[in-house]
Amino acid sequence: MRDIKPFSSVYYIRENKGRAFIAMFMMFLTVGMLIAGNYIYSLYWTFEPEIEFNDKVVSAEYLSIDETGEDFQSFLEEVKADENLKCVTKTGRGFSSMLHNSVLNLPIGGDSYTFNSVEDMEAVLSHVGIKGDFSNCKNRSVVLSEEFAKDKGIELGDLIGPEFDEDLSAEWTVDAIIPDAGFASFYIYEDDEANHARAYIYSDTMEGQELRAYLTNMLGDRQVELKRHFKESIDEQFRAYFVIFYAVVILIAVVLAVTVNSVVTGQYMKRIYEFGVYRALGRSKREVKTKVAAEIIGMNVMACAIGIGISSIFTYLINELLYIPTGRYLLYFSDLGIKGFLLCDLLVVIPLVLSKGRMMCKADVTEF
Repeated sequence: MRDIKPFSSVYYIRENKGRAFIAMFMMFLTVGMLIAGNYIYSLYWTFEPEIEFNDKVVSAEYLSIDETGEDFQSFLEEVKADENLKCVTKTGRGFSSMLHNSVLNLPIGGDSYTFNSVEDMEAVLSHVGIKGDFSNCKNRSVVLSEEFAKDKGIELGDLIGPEFDEDLSAEWTVDAIIPDAGFASFYIYEDDEANHARAYIYSDTMEGQELRAYLTNMLGDRQVELKRHFKESIDEQFRAYFVIFYAVVILIAVVLAVTVNSVVTGQYMKRIYEFGVYRALGRSKREVKTKVAAEIIGMNVMACAIGIGISSIFTYLINELLYIPTGRYLLYFSDLGIKGFLLCDLLVVIPLVLSKGRMMCKADVTEF
């Protein structure tokens, strides 16, 4: 009795391909949350080079409340005297990063970094692992990444200014284009040391929170600002996107759950006699629930596998044909996408397994 072939979950799927396909197609739609999550997280991922930069380099700046500038100068002197630390100073003027496009066609801006000399820039960029040919760089040079250059249609030697991007307040010459630097802008603006009101501080032995904690302890109550980590501001901006995404996932999961449940209920209603026979032959409720769960989960696994395969092909094609040539990139997988997909899928499948399992356990051959 234990070897009755029709009791196999695979048997039903194989012998009822049309019905199984309809249920699988509904389950397949949950993979859409993977792609949607990848799109949203790809915006966040764009800032990873700047986040890594801020892990290794802390920006300190003079506050206007320190009228004489004594706090800033004394802090710098202490930093320079500390064998664990290195620093370069720079002008107090700030320069905006240009806006760039994204996979969602939303214009977004990165961070910007200003250096007082080519040597200072090379020292800091080398420390964070960014290398390039800076032999043509000079005062009023701007350095951009290859991705940034592709996105903006910029070539080496181009002169860019306010007419090119509204966030630029002056004209700059693109004297270096470097790989793997994200969408930050690196400016060289030589200024008199008397106007140096900011500094980049870094260490060969510390980074991240350890470096920040070390500098905070050294700073004490002096009126100097340690610029907060770039990741904190990015997290604040994207938190709303993530919350909205999960809310949409739950909403879509509810709609899909209701739809799939209607489709599958109709299929199982036609099989009540079949399950009544199983019960009459001595199959326990646990075995019936296991069979139903195996059928539904089996269809779901196949649907998700096909969906993930199609998602990967879609991502590959759109990257190669559209995004990579314009300096953008859509992630194949992301934490947000995977979590959104799993949440949506589980909200659809779990209620389905539980409800159909209970329904089939009630089947009684004596009612027919």
